[in-house]
Amino acid sequence: MKVKSTYWELLLKLKSVYSTVNTDSQSIIITEELEIIISELFILPTDGLLIIRFNSKITNNKDFFEIAYSDSIRKNVKKIFELYLPYIIVNKNAEVPFSFVHIAQTIDGKIATASGKSKWIGNQENLVHAHRIRALVDAILVGANTFKLDKPRLDVRHVKGDNPIKIIIANSKLDLDCLSIGETILFSNNEIEYQSLPENTEAICIEQDGNTIITTDLLKVLKQKGIHSLLIEGGSQTIRKFIEDKSIDRIEFHIAPMIFGSGKSGIELSAIDNLEEGIHLQNPITFKMGNALMLVSNL
Repeated sequence: MKVKSTYWELLLKLKSVYSTVNTDSQSIIITEELEIIISELFILPTDGLLIIRFNSKITNNKDFFEIAYSDSIRKNVKKIFELYLPYIIVNKNAEVPFSFVHIAQTIDGKIATASGKSKWIGNQENLVHAHRIRALVDAILVGANTFKLDKPRLDVRHVKGDNPIKIIIANSKLDLDCLSIGETILFSNNEIEYQSLPENTEAICIEQDGNTIITTDLLKVLKQKGIHSLLIEGGSQTIRKFIEDKSIDRIEFHIAPMIFGSGKSGIELSAIDNLEEGIHLQNPITFKMGNALMLVSNL
């Protein structure tokens, strides 16, 4: 999805403004002139493009806010808000951060070939979109294998905005030479001794469930550190753990127009016997991403 710089600047400004809103008694209005107003009104004014209303009694990340749009809003502009507002307007009173997954995959659900090659399944628009999300959230998380194999920079070099905090789950010592500058948190299920850590890097040992970290406990730690939104970028085993722990609020599938017929699946869960045991997506919405399609849904 292409987003004009005017609307991207608006979203970045909204991220800053939202930190000052009292969700118990205030709403946010965006006017037709793209001005952001913190208001005590709860009805969309005649010059309003949209209004964001909050339900402060909600203690989780679901149904925390609602958006009312003007009848005159253009369809493509509404799509921008539908896609990006949920990453900005998160419930800061929830017990854990708003957490979500973004997966670029083929039509048959593969994120890499059998040999591990994955560049580039997603197209250029998806790459820019992924960096927009990074700029809107507080933190981004990857597992150790993804960090070792891909050496991701986890920054926002393709868009204007601030880099998120980097979170890496690793139960063995990592080579941190490729770690990009910025705040980083290393989680493990055992005490790992680093002779020295890069500046603004912290190592945290957290209680384990067998050989893996309990993701809900990890999320609670992040919340205590003031992290209210978290993008989980991979890999497949990390995504699997978060899904199985029911620690995901939202999921995005960027579906590229290609078929591998073999390779690595983006999501691999325990086998089920009945259809009812499958995960049912709630109110999925589709977005055009260049020559590809993206499906976004709550879980």
